Amino acid sequence: MYEIIDETLKIASCGINDLTFEQASSFLSQWEDGATLGSLTLFINRETGYLVLNRDNPQYDHNLKLAKTILSASDEQIEKYRGKMGGRLSETAEVANKFREHKHIQDDLDMIEHQGVVLFGDRTIKNVLLSLEKKEIPTCILMSQAYSYGVINGKRMERARRKTVQA
Repeated sequence: MYEIIDETLKIASCGINDLTFEQASSFLSQWEDGATLGSLTLFINRETGYLVLNRDNPQYDHNLKLAKTILSASDEQIEKYRGKMGGRLSETAEVANKFREHKHIQDDLDMIEHQGVVLFGDRTIKNVLLSLEKKEIPTCILMSQAYSYGVINGKRMERARRKTVQA
């Protein structure tokens, strides 16, 4: 069972005995031969949305401090840390930084989910998006085009708003 350390930063801890068989197998299959679960420092649990530290690791206190520092740092601060460490963070710091990035993405996705599709009242926008959906192109390109279309419409709306204010 995970113990929540910091709800705001989404940091939790657990012992080796708290890992499921699937988690343990997954970690060991990714590591070099002869590695033991005792060397686990931290991992990202995408299901729960937490960065989980191994409280049985001898470096637990240091790892916790490092994780808190990285998760509360700005992009500029992370780049400074990288510069001090010769362009590469330690593996533990890299995992914490990947979680930081994952958290930002999840926050943005949550924000997007709360936005209504108000623009579907506009038939042109609805038809453009439906036409994009019918294209047989890779999803990432399709998403990029939809995003660009959203930016274009945002600029159009802003120009229309300015025009109205000036009149």
